Amino acid sequence: MTISQEETPEPIKDKKKRYLPGIDDEHWNSFNAVRKKHNLSWSQVFERFQMYQNGIEYIFSAPGEMSKQLRLDLNTIMGLMSQWLTNIKDNWYMIDKNPDISEIMGAYKGKKAIIVAAGPSLKDGNYPQELLKEGVNLKDTVIFSTLHSLKWCLENGIVPQFTGVVDASDLMVEFINSPLVDEHADEITMICCASTHPEVFKRWKGKKLFFFRSGIPQNILPNTDTFLSILLPKLTEMETGGNSGSSMYSIATYLGCNPIGMIGFDFGYPKEFPYDQTKYYHAYSSSIDTKYKDVQAMISDCYTDFYHPVFKKAAYYDFVYEVFRDSLFEMVKYNKKLDPEHRLVNCTGHGTIYTEDGSIECMTLKEFLA
Repeated sequence: MTISQEETPEPIKDKKKRYLPGIDDEHWNSFNAVRKKHNLSWSQVFERFQMYQNGIEYIFSAPGEMSKQLRLDLNTIMGLMSQWLTNIKDNWYMIDKNPDISEIMGAYKGKKAIIVAAGPSLKDGNYPQELLKEGVNLKDTVIFSTLHSLKWCLENGIVPQFTGVVDASDLMVEFINSPLVDEHADEITMICCASTHPEVFKRWKGKKLFFFRSGIPQNILPNTDTFLSILLPKLTEMETGGNSGSSMYSIATYLGCNPIGMIGFDFGYPKEFPYDQTKYYHAYSSSIDTKYKDVQAMISDCYTDFYHPVFKKAAYYDFVYEVFRDSLFEMVKYNKKLDPEHRLVNCTGHGTIYTEDGSIECMTLKEFLA
């Protein structure tokens, strides 16, 4: 077939050179690294922008100043959404045959609670285990542990009434892969997010299991929360704070516990803890050469020193723990608005949890139990 003269596209006679305005090195290097990773020319990059215009429109309409919380939520959700949905699909039968957490809402109203998280302080021998055992025996005390701290509790003679997890990874199986956990599983109620990895339920020997779902903020992925509410109509949405410790605080509050004490809630590291052994060090260090000129510059930007004014101990925290900590602060403020008598007490002994306004109290575990 021959193309006539009239059908031949007319060549562009006046091609203009297009220049980008000045861009910060951090943003340029970060974006350029992605472009190079996918072996795209700049022309192809802008082709993609035009092809996926609807998605680009959403990015342009997103908040201009993104908070640290929003940045972490965005990275987490974009990175894990596929895993969450796969887990929910595989958990469908378990979710359908087990009750929603709403069935025990307020069941422990007015009872004292202790939440055991798995911060670095849990393993340094700081906690008087005898007091915890005494606390378990008190009729008005309910013990909550994260899945991460469950073995520690059982090894120290503490059988929590509740344990729970929000992580979607199959690595969570390791925290219950123990004959000691199997021995006590029927005494413990597990409360899990719908997106927990299905291997956890295959390994768990206990019979008492409740589900909830974690919400997805509308300003990160519009309509996703609506979709999940339709997909999981019977499940109550719970605030998790992005981690298992804060989710257990949310659950303890939902069950009516007050006051709530917590241990193992460091949200940071002791001052002498090596930077290269922190949980997110390798993620941060991957930005050296693109965002940071060297290791020291990365450490200076990603880690912040902290001195606890009540526990009189030095620590430091990173970007992720800062977001977790600030999210917990917001959860407490919200709960205190609903109930001015609501009390959360930090008995960790060190770490970075402290509020200037006193919304979170700080005292020793002995003082709390007394």
